[in-house]
Amino acid sequence: MSVVKAIFCFVLFAIGAVLPFVCVAQGGNAGAVTGVVLAPNGSPVAGATVTISAPDAPARIVKSADDGTFLLRDLSSGDYTVKTTSPSFVSDVESVSVAVGRMTRLSVHLAIVGAQQSVNVTAAPVTFDTSQTSSVVNIDRDRVEELPIPSRNYLTFVLLSPQAAPANPALQQQGGTASGGNFSFGGLRPGSNAIYLDGVNDNDEFTGSSRTQLSPEAISDFQIVNHGFAAQSGGGAGGSIDVQTRTGVNRIHGDAFTFVQNGALNGTPSLGLNPHKPDENRVRAGVALGGPIQRDKTFYYVAAEQEMARGEDTNDLNPSTIGIINSSIRKYPPLGNLSLQSGFFPTTDQETELSGRIDRTMTAREAIMLRYAFTNGRNVNDAFNTDELTDRTARGSSFVADNSLNGTLSSTLTESVLNKLNFELAQRRAVERTGQSVGPGILVSGTALFGTPSSGNDKRFETHTEFADTVALQLRQHFVQFGARADHVALRTEMPDGSQGLFVFGNLAALQNGTPDFFTQSFGNFNTNLGEIRFAGFAQDHWVAFPSLTLDYGLRYEYNRLPSSFPQDALNFSPRFGAAWTPLKTVIIRSGFGIFYDRFQLSTINRISEFDGTRASMQIVEDTDAVNLYQSGRIPSVPLVGVAPSIWKAQPGLRNPYSEVASLSVEKSLPWQTTLTGEYQFVHGVHLGRSSNVNLAAPVILTASNAASLGVSSPTSQQLGRLVFTKDRLDASYDAVNQFATSAGSSYNGTTITLNRQFQDDLQIMAGYTYSKTIDDASYDLEQPQNPYAIGDERALSLMDQRHRFTLSGLWLIGPDLGDPADAVKNANPGPIMKALTGLEFAPIISIASGFRSNPVTGLDSNREHIFPFAVRPDGFNRNALATPVNVDVDLRVLKMVPLYQGHLDVVAESFNLLNHRNVSLLNTAFGSNATPASGFGGPIATSTARRVQFSLDYEF
Repeated sequence: MSVVKAIFCFVLFAIGAVLPFVCVAQGGNAGAVTGVVLAPNGSPVAGATVTISAPDAPARIVKSADDGTFLLRDLSSGDYTVKTTSPSFVSDVESVSVAVGRMTRLSVHLAIVGAQQSVNVTAAPVTFDTSQTSSVVNIDRDRVEELPIPSRNYLTFVLLSPQAAPANPALQQQGGTASGGNFSFGGLRPGSNAIYLDGVNDNDEFTGSSRTQLSPEAISDFQIVNHGFAAQSGGGAGGSIDVQTRTGVNRIHGDAFTFVQNGALNGTPSLGLNPHKPDENRVRAGVALGGPIQRDKTFYYVAAEQEMARGEDTNDLNPSTIGIINSSIRKYPPLGNLSLQSGFFPTTDQETELSGRIDRTMTAREAIMLRYAFTNGRNVNDAFNTDELTDRTARGSSFVADNSLNGTLSSTLTESVLNKLNFELAQRRAVERTGQSVGPGILVSGTALFGTPSSGNDKRFETHTEFADTVALQLRQHFVQFGARADHVALRTEMPDGSQGLFVFGNLAALQNGTPDFFTQSFGNFNTNLGEIRFAGFAQDHWVAFPSLTLDYGLRYEYNRLPSSFPQDALNFSPRFGAAWTPLKTVIIRSGFGIFYDRFQLSTINRISEFDGTRASMQIVEDTDAVNLYQSGRIPSVPLVGVAPSIWKAQPGLRNPYSEVASLSVEKSLPWQTTLTGEYQFVHGVHLGRSSNVNLAAPVILTASNAASLGVSSPTSQQLGRLVFTKDRLDASYDAVNQFATSAGSSYNGTTITLNRQFQDDLQIMAGYTYSKTIDDASYDLEQPQNPYAIGDERALSLMDQRHRFTLSGLWLIGPDLGDPADAVKNANPGPIMKALTGLEFAPIISIASGFRSNPVTGLDSNREHIFPFAVRPDGFNRNALATPVNVDVDLRVLKMVPLYQGHLDVVAESFNLLNHRNVSLLNTAFGSNATPASGFGGPIATSTARRVQFSLDYEF
């Protein structure tokens, strides 16, 4: 055993020794080439030598099995040459393209020596995979390198797929943990997606977002799988993203770059009240380098980026409003010397990204990969997804640090049996701090939020330990895979949400009078330490039943082992079936059905564990009790006497959420490596999470005569004649018992048309349109109904509903690609005009989509449900009845390549939101307590970023 292999095995053993379990798990989804070698009479050729090679990359060699089949897995994306040789036969050479998640199939027909003396060279198309049964979109290296990307987050490119809808910003406001994901598939929650990086899980299990922020220079390509029907796909009820990082080759290659932004060239924010645009200076610099350590054996690839940014932000509060607030809070002592300020305040962003990868070919049958990644991000004064009604005191700063180490051991057991073992050890540290962290918060519904908000002063440590193993067996017409997965997630948190107290006022007049309607505060021990173990196993067969028919069928099993206090659900079997039929040479019909189990969001599990009534709890007082508390100026340091605690708990019969997915698509191959696809998809979300106060007695109609007995001193128009809850509780020991249950559901129907042209003749285009509708009865785990006794009334359009979505992205290069030596040689003598234009490149991204939905509320706990955030809707309004205007976004990148020394210099100008369109992201949802809406109701309170202009230089060699 070599030293490198011994070190790799020792790392696997050392990590496994600290686990409280022993298991393995399935790996990733890199590119593969499989096929069969046949004689002229159709009989299999055993022992044929199959060699796959690419420029500057080491060759891979396998022998065909007894049935003539061969299998080459874990291939980096790119163009390859496959050469097949066997005694007494003429050698065959074929050109193939490989992409992440795609299996390229070859049928090699060898000619007998003497019968044919020529070499057969063919090209396998990449755009028309007749054996793929699932709906997938590949984001290749050209798109990753050349398309405009505002945040340098490569997952932004997921939204190039018209079936991937951006996450509703309203979800981010629900305590910051309703959804940390950036996109949604099939109308499901953004936190339900599964992200895999080099074969291992890369999800932040607390929020549902991704963890490792790699430089785009480190990304090879990735595949977007919108519910794949192979049993290997899983880990979430939504879509999955399979990402592969770049490897080194025999040639030293890399680049050095810098990006610069200045606020003087940016657009003016559309909601700002200040007379000038905010200042900004943003610089991002980085390097990437790859090459051989030992030719054909050991390779490295490293990438690093550093960003430094200083800017400004402001709220959208009118100076007169700020004056009223400041004079009002001075009358009463709870907020001390707090004073709201108008105008701009400074913000900063700092981010460091570093990754390094080593690939080593041990023997002809074994290879290993090790990768380390580090991310460190700091944001000051603008870290939360706040709106323009939020004062600086309630905004916050954040620090996030990620460290991850993962590896892969690929083994060829026989000519047709391969094994792939993955591991990961990773930790995320996240700390949040608000501008004001001492003293209560003040919410004037629909007008302003200031002081210490109810959440935002938290810290958490999330540690992942994962093992994965997949065995692949290639037979004549069957490609069989089976494997298992285990991921142990340890979570430590300190989340004193609500510990400083929060007063809610109905309007500015109530603030001036010192008469809040609602007060809540938390007490207890806010530290938690819990763990989750996730198991998964699968078996599947990819069967080419006939040349025109491919079937995927298999079974997957998922199990989430939560802390012992939570009910366990173990019967989580998900069958999968998919078919791809090619009735004509240029037409594929795909269809399938599958069940996809989800995991629980750890922010929800943590809240239930924290506020269990023993470790911590909350108290709520309303009406005159809240007024007396505010005017006394004494914020409680211990629980109030005579006020029952409010707690959280889990439903006794907790079930794992899952989705049921069915689809039908028709794909047509067009000239110039272009495809046109039409697809219908149905997605049914089952056992989705929701919450409700289950300790309330049945509500009664509020009238002027019974208002006093119900504790409503001054009934409003939104209360009279409507249901309110009495002070009676089913369990008198508690006030609110907020129960998390898996009783919600969703339904999605969507039709998509996609045109996709791979990069050929210097042009690449992907355009798509989706028409869909999503309904549900809860859009996130902590969403509560306005009446727990009428759950059915919550069924309405989902926060994930986005009826229309059109996307277009393209890449047009004028003249030869200076980064492609073959293209440069082919066009070595251009004319004078072409010489001037050579190397000029245009890359646009256009997105037009329906607005985001919002849920209107009265802005107070009008029905005395004793929950926060509030759920009572204005009379006559359905759930999620509001919607922002249409969002239009145009990004453009213009590049000029200039030959320089042994490489080329890219001079780039790019603009994001080029048209400076006011893309509204959040609405003022507070209707108010009167019969008519308050001023500002339904108006915009947040927009996406105004136009930004960025310049960069990139030297690539």
